[in-house]
Amino acid sequence: MYAVTEWVRVSGGANLATDVTLPDCGAYPVVIVRTVYGRKNLKSISDLLVGHGYATVGQDVRGSGQSSGQFSALAQEPVDSTETAQWVLSQPWCDGRLAILGISYLSAASIAIAAEFPEQVKAAIWVTVPVRQDLLCFQGGALRLHHTLPWAYMRHASLSQFDPALCRTIPLLEAIPQSRDPLWAAILEEGPRSRLWRQNNLWSYVQRTRVPGIHFGGWFDFLLDATLVPYSEMIKSGAPQRLVLGPWSHNGIIGGSEKISGDVSYGYWDSQGLPEETVDTSSPFADECIRWLDFWVKGTGHLDAKSSVRSFFTGHEPEWVEFDAWPHPSSCAIRMYLGAKSPRDDCGTGVLSTDIALIENHSDGCESFVYDPENPVPTEGGAVWAFPKAGMIPGPFISSAHLRKDVLVYDSGVLESSLEICGAPEVELYASSDAPDTDFVAMLLDVDEQGVARYVSDGIVRARYRNGLDEEELLEPGKIYLFRIQMKGCAHSFGPGHRVRLIVTSSNFPKFDRNPNTDESIYHARQMQKAVQTVCYGPAYPSAIVLPILS
Repeated sequence: MYAVTEWVRVSGGANLATDVTLPDCGAYPVVIVRTVYGRKNLKSISDLLVGHGYATVGQDVRGSGQSSGQFSALAQEPVDSTETAQWVLSQPWCDGRLAILGISYLSAASIAIAAEFPEQVKAAIWVTVPVRQDLLCFQGGALRLHHTLPWAYMRHASLSQFDPALCRTIPLLEAIPQSRDPLWAAILEEGPRSRLWRQNNLWSYVQRTRVPGIHFGGWFDFLLDATLVPYSEMIKSGAPQRLVLGPWSHNGIIGGSEKISGDVSYGYWDSQGLPEETVDTSSPFADECIRWLDFWVKGTGHLDAKSSVRSFFTGHEPEWVEFDAWPHPSSCAIRMYLGAKSPRDDCGTGVLSTDIALIENHSDGCESFVYDPENPVPTEGGAVWAFPKAGMIPGPFISSAHLRKDVLVYDSGVLESSLEICGAPEVELYASSDAPDTDFVAMLLDVDEQGVARYVSDGIVRARYRNGLDEEELLEPGKIYLFRIQMKGCAHSFGPGHRVRLIVTSSNFPKFDRNPNTDESIYHARQMQKAVQTVCYGPAYPSAIVLPILS
């Protein structure tokens, strides 16, 4: 093995610190990995690739690690990455074949290479491709606060010094002073409509990418949509794509056996509680990557031509399943309508039913709750960034949200047989607020025979962005609107004897920032107010959750 540090000079005069590692003397196919987190942290990946006959180029992006220049987020990467690729192709140790390895920001740092060098780039590996605001920092118009704030903070200080109380800063724009880092203010200037996002939108490079790619995602990764959306776009290119989805968080996708929740074990057990059969939930990242590279870059080995998606099903009878497309080609949209609680139901919950007669035979109804941004519904596991200091632990944690007065609960009847879903659920919610702006949050839960509810999926919509991020549209207080809440993709089996639960509320904090319920610019607002939220159902307002059920 041969390793050396080079300095690649790019436009603007920056020198990018670049580690080159070769299997031996000679020319090899080269895997390019560009990172904002320090190239020295790439050693284990480099060792894996070099051990299989690939040269690796690990580079600190501009303004990070030992590279000079000013860091300016995604906008800097297209020019720097393509000039790096040109430099690599000019080296005697490169045989003219390239591949890309992108993990989160690392994908954004190299996506332009795939678009600009379609002949030389033979394959790509993607672990989320967060290249625009709704795939990185925002979801449904709300800020992914639990990740974005610590990420911005750790650019200039250790996360060990991070105080979770910063999440409650009012106005949120002042959580990180501009004198320390102007990036935080730039991210929040006008929320998802900030000028920063117009300058840092790299989606066009995804649209132009036409190379064989393997995509990895985790059900408990808060950036799961940054895997599924680019995968679906790259499928359109006609180049072969493979998708691997497992029960992992953002930090657990690339390897190791991750225990996502202390009281959940994906396996089968006998009557004495002893393991009868176990299901391997460890990430196949290394094996899948090498197999993909060998086939498309070297032309060796073989791929399973039977399917393009490998997905883990959580819940009842957990298992790995292979199929041809995402969402599952056999899935069909089924609506479960929200309804008032039954007079015989002493649980205080509303109902979910696929029976349209339940809606048509009853008059319109509604339920209200008060959302107080000073007392938000706390995040309970789910698809979050693993940051225990801030209380963020991903996984199918037990939910106690139904005990709160600011949460509406809707349960299905007891299932007689398994119910499998595979795709992205959506909630069609007819609701009003007495505030000019607010949030609506939906959570899909699996309730077992003992009444224990666990996370399956969730979503949020910020009212002012209910029709898209291009413009803000405030609410007319008291007017009923249709809010569409896009939920996280999932592959889950509800077991016999279980119930499907939907909860509706207006906060999920600190996963998402709090809406102050005013007409001010959210991140400049210094005042918060309570909001009375009303959810409607019935023939005129058929609120429902749309589930992608396997037939």
